[in-house]
Amino acid sequence: MRRVWEDALEMNVALTLKAKWCKVTVDEYVTASDIEALVSTLSAFNARNGKSPQTWTLDVPQVHVSLTFELANGRGTVQVNAVVEQMKGDGGDVKATFSFETTMGQMDDLQRQLSVFLARETDLVESLRPE
Repeated sequence: MRRVWEDALEMNVALTLKAKWCKVTVDEYVTASDIEALVSTLSAFNARNGKSPQTWTLDVPQVHVSLTFELANGRGTVQVNAVVEQMKGDGGDVKATFSFETTMGQMDDLQRQLSVFLARETDLVESLRPE
């Protein structure tokens, strides 16, 4: 996630999700509460050591993003199921469903980096990546 621009009400972010054979970038305006909801979702997932799947949803007028975090095995591997729909109406609409794996350590790091992002100490979050 990269902060492109912001004002007092919202921020323009470029959210890129990558799997082995797929990459989707959504460039959209979101609010701090949208990002705080992701932090809360990660916090709930991390607090239960991944034993309970958690889903974060971004639903703005032309974009729908859903990320579901769940344990893939008992060794701390996390599967992230992503559903992205972008309906801009300019011939470049996107509908993608894919998943990738990462680790519980990445979930902790993502939560920390998003908190730093919300505090405006950085404009870039790179934590969630396939390992």
